[in-house]
Amino acid sequence: GFWDVGPHDPIPVEETWREFVTTVGGQVVDELVPEPRTFQNADFLFPSSGVVAELKEIETEFHQSATFRTGFHSLLARVMKEDPSWRPALLGGSGKYPRWFTRELVRLFRPPISRILKKGNRQIRETKAHFNVSGNCGMIIMVNDGFTSLEPHFVRSLACSLLVDSYSSIDCFLYTTLNRYVEVEGSDIPRLVWFPSYSDRIPESLVSVVNDLGRSWFQFL
Repeated sequence: GFWDVGPHDPIPVEETWREFVTTVGGQVVDELVPEPRTFQNADFLFPSSGVVAELKEIETEFHQSATFRTGFHSLLARVMKEDPSWRPALLGGSGKYPRWFTRELVRLFRPPISRILKKGNRQIRETKAHFNVSGNCGMIIMVNDGFTSLEPHFVRSLACSLLVDSYSSIDCFLYTTLNRYVEVEGSDIPRLVWFPSYSDRIPESLVSVVNDLGRSWFQFL
């Protein structure tokens, strides 16, 4: 069970991040502005760097939804139409999919990822407006705590493709894990993920801020 759950009991994601942020000079927005709030708020504000960050904890296996299953069955129907003799390995076939299959399979995850980014974009935008924060330092922190059906590099690529033309308040997409460990090629040590991606709008200082945040995060853990 090590690869499934890691070498420790599950750590509460939101509670841990809230505690961590206050140790590095950040602020928790809902403590700064109690209810009732007149805007959809992001989670964290880092006054010294002008970073506004929204935490998104992903616990859902999106491939279990009815919409995904319908799309997946359509892809299998296309595979069998192109090659009527195709069978999965469990049924004695080669189980080898055509080259286009992985690309189209990943596309099935676009709607749920897009919904997460859309909501986070609005929260960051409205929080920046409330605190009169300027600059391109909006960050989504996506913590994968239960979405295991798609490898990290696919999630990153999918999110970045969505962010290229949309959701302009998100300048950094930070993909992380806390209770889920990943295998890295050439290593037998389970790893946690800290995987930032940036828009071309950012100031150079944001990269240093995120790198410093990462070092502090792993020291905190």
